[in-house]
Amino acid sequence: MKLERRDRSAGECRLYWLAAQTYEVVNGLNKFVVDLSAHECSCRKWQLSSIPCTHAISCINFKGLDIDAFVDDCYKKPAYVKCYDSVINPLNVPDLWEKTNFDDVMPPPYRKPSHRPVKKRKRGPDKAPDSSQSHLSRRGQIQRCSNCGESRHKRGGFKKSSDKRIIYTLFGIVFSMFLVCFS
Repeated sequence: MKLERRDRSAGECRLYWLAAQTYEVVNGLNKFVVDLSAHECSCRKWQLSSIPCTHAISCINFKGLDIDAFVDDCYKKPAYVKCYDSVINPLNVPDLWEKTNFDDVMPPPYRKPSHRPVKKRKRGPDKAPDSSQSHLSRRGQIQRCSNCGESRHKRGGFKKSSDKRIIYTLFGIVFSMFLVCFS
Protein backbone atom coordinates (compact mmCIF):
# COMPACT_ATOMS: atom_id res chain seq x y z
CA MET A 1 0.00 0.00 0.00
CA LYS A 2 2.71 2.45 1.03
CA LEU A 3 4.88 1.31 -1.87
CA GLU A 4 2.03 1.79 -4.37
CA ARG A 5 1.34 5.29 -3.08
CA ARG A 6 5.01 6.23 -3.41
CA ASP A 7 5.17 4.67 -6.88
CA ARG A 8 2.29 6.89 -8.08
CA SER A 9 3.97 10.08 -6.91
CA ALA A 10 7.39 9.03 -8.30
CA GLY A 11 6.37 10.24 -11.77
CA GLU A 12 6.53 13.86 -10.59
CA CYS A 13 10.32 13.67 -10.03
CA ARG A 14 13.06 14.66 -12.49
CA LEU A 15 16.30 12.64 -12.49
CA TYR A 16 19.91 13.65 -13.13
CA TRP A 17 22.56 10.92 -13.26
CA LEU A 18 25.63 11.65 -11.10
CA ALA A 19 27.62 8.39 -10.91
CA ALA A 20 27.14 4.65 -11.48
CA GLN A 21 24.26 4.14 -9.01
CA THR A 22 23.85 7.73 -7.77
CA TYR A 23 21.21 10.18 -8.96
CA GLU A 24 20.07 13.69 -8.14
CA VAL A 25 16.28 13.81 -7.93
CA VAL A 26 14.40 17.11 -8.20
CA ASN A 27 10.91 17.09 -6.71
CA GLY A 28 9.35 20.54 -6.95
CA LEU A 29 11.84 22.95 -5.34
CA ASN A 30 13.63 20.21 -3.37
CA LYS A 31 16.73 18.27 -4.47
CA PHE A 32 17.63 14.84 -3.11
CA VAL A 33 20.60 12.53 -3.70
CA VAL A 34 19.75 8.84 -4.12
CA ASP A 35 22.36 6.07 -3.94
CA LEU A 36 20.79 2.80 -5.13
CA SER A 37 23.82 0.64 -4.24
CA ALA A 38 23.82 1.81 -0.58
CA HIS A 39 19.99 1.96 -0.35
CA GLU A 40 20.13 5.59 0.78
CA CYS A 41 18.30 8.82 0.00
CA SER A 42 19.04 12.25 1.47
CA CYS A 43 15.39 12.56 2.59
CA ARG A 44 16.19 9.60 4.96
CA LYS A 45 12.76 7.93 4.52
CA TRP A 46 14.38 4.94 2.84
CA GLN A 47 16.85 4.47 5.72
CA LEU A 48 14.17 4.84 8.40
CA SER A 49 11.50 2.54 6.97
CA SER A 50 13.59 0.22 4.73
CA ILE A 51 11.01 0.86 2.01
CA PRO A 52 12.20 2.90 -1.00
CA CYS A 53 11.00 6.50 -0.91
CA THR A 54 9.42 8.34 -3.85
CA HIS A 55 12.80 9.59 -5.05
CA ALA A 56 14.37 6.13 -4.95
CA ILE A 57 11.39 4.58 -6.76
CA SER A 58 11.74 7.12 -9.58
CA CYS A 59 15.42 6.06 -9.97
CA ILE A 60 14.54 2.35 -9.81
CA ASN A 61 11.84 2.80 -12.47
CA PHE A 62 14.26 4.79 -14.66
CA LYS A 63 16.79 1.92 -14.56
CA GLY A 64 14.01 -0.64 -15.22
CA LEU A 65 14.71 -2.62 -12.04
CA ASP A 66 12.24 -4.43 -9.80
CA ILE A 67 11.11 -2.29 -6.84
CA ASP A 68 10.55 -5.35 -4.62
CA ALA A 69 14.27 -6.16 -4.79
CA PHE A 70 15.00 -2.89 -2.94
CA VAL A 71 12.47 -3.50 -0.14
CA ASP A 72 13.97 -4.96 3.04
CA ASP A 73 13.43 -8.69 3.65
CA CYS A 74 11.57 -8.04 6.92
CA TYR A 75 8.52 -6.88 4.89
CA LYS A 76 8.37 -10.02 2.76
CA LYS A 77 6.33 -13.18 3.33
CA PRO A 78 9.19 -15.53 4.36
CA ALA A 79 10.05 -13.24 7.30
CA TYR A 80 6.39 -13.17 8.35
CA VAL A 81 6.15 -16.96 8.15
CA LYS A 82 9.41 -17.33 10.11
CA CYS A 83 8.01 -15.18 12.95
CA TYR A 84 5.02 -17.49 13.41
CA ASP A 85 6.86 -20.71 12.52
CA SER A 86 7.67 -21.77 16.08
CA VAL A 87 5.10 -23.81 17.97
CA ILE A 88 3.81 -22.85 21.41
CA ASN A 89 3.18 -26.08 23.26
CA PRO A 90 0.09 -26.32 25.45
CA LEU A 91 0.40 -26.52 29.26
CA ASN A 92 -1.21 -28.91 31.70
CA VAL A 93 -3.46 -27.71 34.50
CA PRO A 94 -1.51 -26.24 37.47
CA ASP A 95 -2.23 -29.34 39.58
CA LEU A 96 -0.13 -31.47 37.19
CA TRP A 97 2.86 -29.12 37.06
CA GLU A 98 6.19 -30.40 38.27
CA LYS A 99 6.98 -29.33 41.85
CA THR A 100 10.23 -27.42 42.43
CA ASN A 101 12.24 -26.43 45.50
CA PHE A 102 11.73 -22.74 44.78
CA ASP A 103 9.05 -20.55 46.31
CA ASP A 104 5.95 -19.88 44.26
CA VAL A 105 5.89 -16.51 42.55
CA MET A 106 3.05 -14.43 43.92
CA PRO A 107 1.62 -11.21 42.52
CA PRO A 108 2.32 -7.99 44.42
CA PRO A 109 -0.21 -7.21 47.17
CA TYR A 110 -3.13 -5.06 46.12
CA ARG A 111 -3.62 -1.94 48.22
CA LYS A 112 -6.92 -0.17 47.89
CA PRO A 113 -6.33 3.59 47.81
CA SER A 114 -7.83 5.44 50.76
CA HIS A 115 -8.90 8.42 48.70
CA ARG A 116 -11.10 9.17 45.75
CA PRO A 117 -9.66 7.92 42.43
CA VAL A 118 -8.01 10.55 40.25
CA LYS A 119 -9.71 10.86 36.86
CA LYS A 120 -7.43 13.50 35.35
CA ARG A 121 -4.27 12.04 33.84
CA LYS A 122 -0.96 12.84 35.47
CA ARG A 123 1.38 14.84 33.29
CA GLY A 124 5.12 14.36 33.36
CA PRO A 125 7.42 16.98 34.88
CA ASP A 126 8.61 18.02 31.41
CA LYS A 127 5.06 18.61 30.11
CA ALA A 128 3.38 21.99 30.39
CA PRO A 129 0.16 22.15 32.45
CA ASP A 130 -3.03 21.88 30.44
CA SER A 131 -4.49 25.33 29.84
CA SER A 132 -8.15 24.47 29.51
CA GLN A 133 -10.26 26.83 27.44
CA SER A 134 -13.47 25.85 29.23
CA HIS A 135 -12.48 27.26 32.64
CA LEU A 136 -11.57 30.91 33.09
CA SER A 137 -9.42 31.78 36.06
CA ARG A 138 -10.47 34.52 38.49
CA ARG A 139 -6.90 34.99 39.64
CA GLY A 140 -5.93 38.68 39.65
CA GLN A 141 -9.51 39.97 39.63
CA ILE A 142 -11.19 41.71 42.55
CA GLN A 143 -14.25 39.75 43.59
CA ARG A 144 -17.15 41.76 44.93
CA CYS A 145 -20.39 40.98 46.71
CA SER A 146 -23.37 41.04 44.34
CA ASN A 147 -25.62 42.49 47.07
CA CYS A 148 -23.60 45.41 48.38
CA GLY A 149 -20.64 45.71 46.00
CA GLU A 150 -17.91 45.46 48.65
CA SER A 151 -14.73 43.53 47.96
CA ARG A 152 -14.31 42.14 51.50
CA HIS A 153 -16.83 39.33 51.01
CA LYS A 154 -19.00 37.61 48.42
CA ARG A 155 -22.74 37.07 48.36
CA GLY A 156 -22.53 34.00 50.62
CA GLY A 157 -20.77 35.98 53.34
CA PHE A 158 -23.15 38.94 53.15
CA LYS A 159 -24.79 39.67 56.51
CA LYS A 160 -28.46 40.24 55.81
CA SER A 161 -29.12 42.12 59.04
CA SER A 162 -26.40 44.73 58.50
CA ASP A 163 -27.12 48.43 58.28
CA LYS A 164 -25.86 48.70 54.71
CA ARG A 165 -28.51 46.25 53.51
CA ILE A 166 -31.21 48.46 55.04
CA ILE A 167 -29.66 51.58 53.53
CA TYR A 168 -29.49 50.00 50.06
CA THR A 169 -33.09 48.80 50.39
CA LEU A 170 -34.29 52.26 51.46
CA PHE A 171 -32.28 53.86 48.66
CA GLY A 172 -33.97 51.52 46.16
CA ILE A 173 -37.44 52.38 47.49
CA VAL A 174 -36.73 56.12 47.38
CA PHE A 175 -35.28 55.88 43.89
CA SER A 176 -38.30 53.94 42.59
CA MET A 177 -40.66 56.52 44.15
CA PHE A 178 -38.61 59.26 42.49
CA LEU A 179 -39.05 57.57 39.11
CA VAL A 180 -42.81 57.17 39.64
CA CYS A 181 -43.24 60.84 40.57
CA PHE A 182 -41.43 62.24 37.54
CA SER A 183 -42.76 59.90 34.90
